[in-house]
Amino acid sequence: MVAKTAKEKMAILVRKGGELGTWGQKKPGFYSLSILYDAAEKQRSAGYEALNGKKYAEGYVLLLRFTKFYDMVMASKPDKKTPEFRALQRQMFTVVDALEDVKARLYREWGAADEAAAAAAAAAAAQAAEPQPAEAAEIADALAARFDALRAKAPEPDPPPPPTVPEPAHASSKGGGGAAAAAAPVAAA
Repeated sequence: MVAKTAKEKMAILVRKGGELGTWGQKKPGFYSLSILYDAAEKQRSAGYEALNGKKYAEGYVLLLRFTKFYDMVMASKPDKKTPEFRALQRQMFTVVDALEDVKARLYREWGAADEAAAAAAAAAAAQAAEPQPAEAAEIADALAARFDALRAKAPEPDPPPPPTVPEPAHASSKGGGGAAAAAAPVAAA
């Protein structure tokens, strides 16, 4: 299937960036951290080389793979005080910034502006398909007539039950006649 929109193309790149082959099939801790650090560095270096060569899609995929290796390192519970881990973390920040820039560049190249124009045209077409004021009035009249017909067919609702009168409150020996005191002004009125 050939991707037609920029979003579809980006989804394909993201899927490719998540593929690590057999690397991703192993449980965390299977590979030593030094091997993961080296593999991550190779992906990062290759990604930047591709970007320098103006191969933005390839560079995007390779930098995404770097982030997957970072995830693998994190899943292996590394010592976060080691210089290798700190370097990897610094590289991760710069790679994320680079990924955002490359993503914006790819969307511009693939014509995301054309997609926005197509979306605006689709919205205008949907708005044209909405009923006009005269049609809306006809629809409202038809719905009102239908509602009246349904109301005529509906059975009469049962009358509400008669209200219940609460029993008067009696003064208790503990309360000091709080309820009786509150009832006294009502009786006086």
